[in-house]
Amino acid sequence: MQIYQYNFDYQENIKYNYKKELRKDSNKVGLVLLLFFLIMTIASTVTMFIPLLGSFFSDTDNSSMTELAFMEDTTFLMLMSGLVSIITFFGVSIIYSMITRENLGKIFPMDKIGTKLTFHLCTIGMAVCMIANYVSNILLVVLEKLGLKAITDTEYNCDSILDIVLFYVTVAVLPALVEEFAFRGVILGLLRKYSDGLAVLVSGLMFGLMHGNFAQIPFALVVGLMLGFIAVKTNSLLPGIIIHFLNNGLSVTLTLLTTNTNLSDNAVNFIYSIILIFISVLGLLGFSYFSKNHSGFFKLPGANSVINFKEKAKTVFMSPTVIAFTVISLSEAIMMVFLAEVSL
Repeated sequence: MQIYQYNFDYQENIKYNYKKELRKDSNKVGLVLLLFFLIMTIASTVTMFIPLLGSFFSDTDNSSMTELAFMEDTTFLMLMSGLVSIITFFGVSIIYSMITRENLGKIFPMDKIGTKLTFHLCTIGMAVCMIANYVSNILLVVLEKLGLKAITDTEYNCDSILDIVLFYVTVAVLPALVEEFAFRGVILGLLRKYSDGLAVLVSGLMFGLMHGNFAQIPFALVVGLMLGFIAVKTNSLLPGIIIHFLNNGLSVTLTLLTTNTNLSDNAVNFIYSIILIFISVLGLLGFSYFSKNHSGFFKLPGANSVINFKEKAKTVFMSPTVIAFTVISLSEAIMMVFLAEVSL
């Protein structure tokens, strides 16, 4: 009886320490997310009001109007957007390293997986992105008919080659790097030792919430889960970065076709449909390739651990910093709906 009690106490102690360590890393995840949101918000606010500082040192009557007009300039807006992304990435990385003393190089995996494997993963990833985007657009139409409308991303009017280049850099290149390193690097890396499935779930959900907009959350959630899955299966961020860049780059291209050409909306929609079909076919071929040559690729291995998956997930989502980020993100999304209603 005493031996049984000893074994029971020993097991309970192991569970306690395991959950304690998981709770600690979960709070680190929430800390990264809060830093991401805080630094991006501060950087956005500061950079957008930089021109207004000149009005305080100018004696001309129309200085304020001049500065405000400058803030509506497309080139300026995109330069500021790019600067915010850079500041956010380096700010989160540096502050996180100082607080946790983690070696970020260890959680930015870049294993070599080969060109052929990368190509097939990108075709599958892009097919998932496009199908998820198509379904998300249908959902938005349904919500709008129910009286709900959310503000989407800022629309840029590109009037020069420089504007077009900046559009691709700020919308396709920088987010692909910053968000992949943050979500499939830091956040995924912190939780993989507990379970690949847990890491994929948490990073995907947080990626969706981070967008803070009901117009984007469903799409970002699906894509986040897919990118996290690819990251843990390949132990590399490269395929995710490429998929992220291609998806955002396609969005930029379609936007430019709509705003900077004489093509009608029907023509652009036709082009999009052709691309959707083409990429979907490539995605199916990629899926077939993996099913035939890499059996078991689409399954995550079971984790041998002290507590079950449900307890792990509960521990993560009940962490104070994760709760704080979730509340902030949902509040932002609700506010976007309210602002959309006011602007109508």
